[in-house]
Amino acid sequence: MPDKNTELWDSVYETDPNYTTTVNQRGGFTAIGAQYQVKCATEKFGPYGLGFGVKNETFKFVMEDRMVVYQAQLYYKLKGEEGILPIHSSATTSYGSRIDDDCIKKVATDAFTKGLSKLGFNADVFMGKFDDNKYVSTLESKYGVSNARKITTKGKNSTPSSSPSLDI
Repeated sequence: MPDKNTELWDSVYETDPNYTTTVNQRGGFTAIGAQYQVKCATEKFGPYGLGFGVKNETFKFVMEDRMVVYQAQLYYKLKGEEGILPIHSSATTSYGSRIDDDCIKKVATDAFTKGLSKLGFNADVFMGKFDDNKYVSTLESKYGVSNARKITTKGKNSTPSSSPSLDI
């Protein structure tokens, strides 16, 4: 018998591997396409801004403006009720002498997608299931993965000549 408390979680837990990227940095991990997460949330809650979204955003620059700290509230409407959860993230504003002009977008997207993960969106990735080749192979068959998953190294995407190792 399904648990009512995990109904939302169970319905958004599984990730289509077509919208993931293997990142070979910081020990390796699987990244999920942010726009894919927005699409999944739209399917559950309705259009962004009506069924879910972000409010009360603040950006604070700290450490002599070398870092931006983002705080907001992720809201969503489910079964006639509104849920709210705090979200936050931080990002550097430059790399050496190079200014990162995408740092505001990055910090807001990171916080937003992490907030969705707290509701169960793409939980299989966050729970380490994408470290299991058999699990990923099953999903690839289910979703009809057309290409090998992209591999990102130092911010550059590449498609490997053979299937990538999924031991991330």
